[in-house]
This record gives sequence, C-alpha cells and structure tokens, in this order.
Amino acid sequence: MAAVDLAGIEWVRLSFVDVFGTSNAVQIPASRFAAAAEHGATFDGSALEGQFRHLESDMLLRPDPATLVDLGDGIARAVCTVHTPDGNRWPADPRLALERIVAEGADVIEGMTVATELEFYLLDDDDVPLDGAGYFDETETAGSAIVRAAAQRLVASGVPVDAWHHETGPGQYELDLAPLDPLRFADAVVLTKLIVQAVARSRGARATFMARPFAELPGSGLHLHQRGPGTIVDGKGNLTPLSRGLVAGQIAHARALSALAAPTVNSYKRLHAGPEAPSAIVWARANRRALIRVSRYSGADASIEFRGADPAANPYLLLTGLLAAGLDGFEQDLDLPQPAEETAGGYDAVSTEHRIEPLPRSLDDALDALIADDTVVDAFDDQLLGRLVAGRRAEAEAYRGHVTQWERNRYLDDA
Repeated sequence: MAAVDLAGIEWVRLSFVDVFGTSNAVQIPASRFAAAAEHGATFDGSALEGQFRHLESDMLLRPDPATLVDLGDGIARAVCTVHTPDGNRWPADPRLALERIVAEGADVIEGMTVATELEFYLLDDDDVPLDGAGYFDETETAGSAIVRAAAQRLVASGVPVDAWHHETGPGQYELDLAPLDPLRFADAVVLTKLIVQAVARSRGARATFMARPFAELPGSGLHLHQRGPGTIVDGKGNLTPLSRGLVAGQIAHARALSALAAPTVNSYKRLHAGPEAPSAIVWARANRRALIRVSRYSGADASIEFRGADPAANPYLLLTGLLAAGLDGFEQDLDLPQPAEETAGGYDAVSTEHRIEPLPRSLDDALDALIADDTVVDAFDDQLLGRLVAGRRAEAEAYRGHVTQWERNRYLDDA
C-alpha cells in the first residue's frame, strides 16, 4: 500500500453504510490505519442490518486509502469495504453491489458519470423551517450561511460542488454535486449528508433529508443526472442508441426501482404529491412530473435525469438498480415509449391512466414490484436483498399499526 499522509491526524473514522443507507463508523487511532487498510479492522457486522439487527457476527472493515479525507480537529474519514474474517468480500456489502454492476457493464458504460440535485430542509430547535426564503431567493439567511459553509467543507474534502440555492419550500435548499464516476458519486452523497448535518448542528440548526417532513410543503428529492459515456443526444437532438436503452430500461423496471429510490413509507407522501413530484412512469424533455427527463441541453451538459428518488435512498443500491435496468434496456433493445411532454395546459396523468402506468403508491407495492423483477433482483446478492426487504417490510408493518393525530381528529367523535 502506498504511504498515506496522516500528518496532524489522531483518529480515523472507518465509515460504512448498512443495507438501508445509514452511515456508521468505527474510529481507530491513526497509527492503526495502515494495518487496517491491509488486513482490515474488526467490528460487529450485525450493524450492517441497521436497527433490525439480530445476531452478532465477526466482520472486518477495510478502508480505501483513496477515500481518506481530513475532517479537521485531528480526525480523518475513510470509506470502507466489508470483509468476512477469512478476508473475502462480504457479498451483502452495498458498496460491493455497485462495484459489481459497474464491472459487469464496463464495456457499455465505462466513462459514465452521475451528478445530483440533493434537496433538504433546515429546521430550528422547534423543528420549524429555519427561514422563509423562496425559490432561488437571493436573501442572505442563517440557512444560506449553513449551506455555504457545508459546500466549502465538501470542496475541501474533495467533493466537487456545482452550485446551491434556496428551493421552493421555506427553509428548503438544494445542493448540486458535479459529475463523478458511479462509485465516487455514491461515496460523495453519503459524505455530503453527513457534512450538511454536522454544519447545521454546529450552528444550532437541524438538517433533515426526510422525503416529505411537512404535509403542507414540498417534498425533497434526490435527482440523479446520468451523463455519458459519449453523448446523450446526437447532433439532431435525438437520443443515441445507448441513451435510448438506458431510458427504456429504467422505464421498464421503474416500479421495482421505486423500492430502491423511494425506500421509506414517507417517500410515498412525496411521490404523487404535486406538480414537481413524479407520479407516472413516463419520460419527457419538458414535463415536471415525468419520472425521467432528458435535458434539452446538448454536448457535455446533456443528461438523463431520474427524478423518482429521495435523499433517504441508499445511493449504492439505487445506482446499482438504475445501471442494471439501463443495461438491460440497452442489451435487450427494449422499446422506448413515446415521450409524455407537458403542454401549456399541463400534464394530466389521470386522463391517460389507461395507457400510462403509475408509480407504486406505497412502500409495500414497491417491494412487491422489486421482488417480482428478475433483472433488478439479479443485480443483488440474496443476503443483501433479503435483509433489505425484511427490514422495509417491518417498517411498513409498524407504520400500519401507528395511530396518527389525523385519525384521532377525524374519528374520536365521529366513529
């Protein structure tokens, strides 16, 4: 292993995500980092099951030295891969799933990059939006200072930031990450959420990446812009063969992808919820409610934008599913439906329900679609998928048994 500069570093945070995308870490003295990178550091692998863990299991974390970043105050962070005690990669590691699909599709997608628009709310101590600024508002607020500071820390940590701005909701912001290769992109999304939350806490605020934290306000999305390899559109503005295949595959497997893109019960309160949220399985160039939007830019700025994800998604699993679906569309030469463009009068999904399939309306529906889709299922190890589905089913079941204030208001006197 090449020497790693640990000057000024006392502790290294060995970071990994569980199957649900939650970031976890073990901290080791900097003096142990080289040995951990070569041989692995021991930890309780049941943490990979998230809050639904059952049995302890001996596992190893092996940090990738190329991902080491200085977080300040003598602490560094490195992204890890998960290994079994015999040194082999653990097949249910979410990062391994993405590595494998990238390797399997290398002949087709080598050079592909992904960028994102990451939306979130900043809240005060009472969980109220931190400010009342509006869409692209130029007003300087406590929230804008937090996002700017987070963006500066991200750039210093090697995460390229294209821009940030106020979003539609009060206290809602969007942070745009520049294009990266799929693995580095997923790593960057995890780090971005951690840094935004840390900066917000340091300034007495709270950052939430919940899909829809307020019933009366817009939800937050994680829009993925897929670019290259090569061009997305030709000189006449038409999709290239690879781009057609990617869009066709992601449309064909859209219902299964929803379980990865919109992974919580709350996610489905964002979908179908307004003019900016996707609801139908359509693609377009100009349609705010389309699941996939092909930008009208040309050259390097052109992208295939997947709009069905929210920030709760595990970025490793989401990208694995999107790539598996897109590669299937290209390799099987799947038919691409006609685009469903928005007109001056808007787009009415209801009036076209007989020919346009809606996205799932609940997490259970999405999980049913996932396990019924052989193409997407085959992209994941059985252990990983089993843990994911079982955990999300348990969440859905717990939610069904929860009595809400809305129900009390509606039925206490009227039932």
